[in-house]
Amino acid sequence: MRASRLVAATARLAARAARRLSWSLPLCLGAAVFFARLASEMREGELDAFDEPIQRWVAGVRGVPDSLMLACTRAGGMLPMTLLTLGVLVVLVIYRKLREARFLALAAGGSLLLNVLLKAWFQRARPAETWIYLLPTPASLSFPSGHTMGSAGVIASLLVLLWVRGAPHGARITALVSGAAFVVGVGVSRVYFGVHYPSDVLGAWLAATAWVSAVTGWMYPRLLPGTKP
Repeated sequence: MRASRLVAATARLAARAARRLSWSLPLCLGAAVFFARLASEMREGELDAFDEPIQRWVAGVRGVPDSLMLACTRAGGMLPMTLLTLGVLVVLVIYRKLREARFLALAAGGSLLLNVLLKAWFQRARPAETWIYLLPTPASLSFPSGHTMGSAGVIASLLVLLWVRGAPHGARITALVSGAAFVVGVGVSRVYFGVHYPSDVLGAWLAATAWVSAVTGWMYPRLLPGTKP
């Protein structure tokens, strides 16, 4: 009798958790699984068929978009993203939005820190100097891309806060479109300048998605797309 009650209670808790995390949990797990598969393929040296065709195509279009790509790669760097995060944190603390401040520190700041740990874990070298264009070869490791993961984590976290604070629908959509364009631009710029493999960028997007969706699901489990905060 007790066993059946325990099973029923466990089932109810699982169903409640599934309802509360109906989008964040699948998104987090899906991104994490794809990241793990990509990392496994990278360690086995099986990503050349994915990386090299994209690198060759990107090398063929260099020239005209140099200024745009340079602007994206500079704006998506560690310093600008850190300053943006700290600036928003200060505003949130001043207005006593402490829960939102904790979320931003954990989601955005955690993305930046997680990237450092992942680079140290996977130890992937940068592309050969023959791929490098305009920029000096960075001294840091390659997988996943720090610019890409940092910008994706920070922008995604700020977008979540717009939904949490109930920003006007038009403002949220505008921010979503422009934020996504910026994150894509940063990732593309890293491949454009040859300082990252395309798989570094893809891995960064997946890792940032997994992390931010996990933190969002934990702190704002009822924040479903299309619902009111």
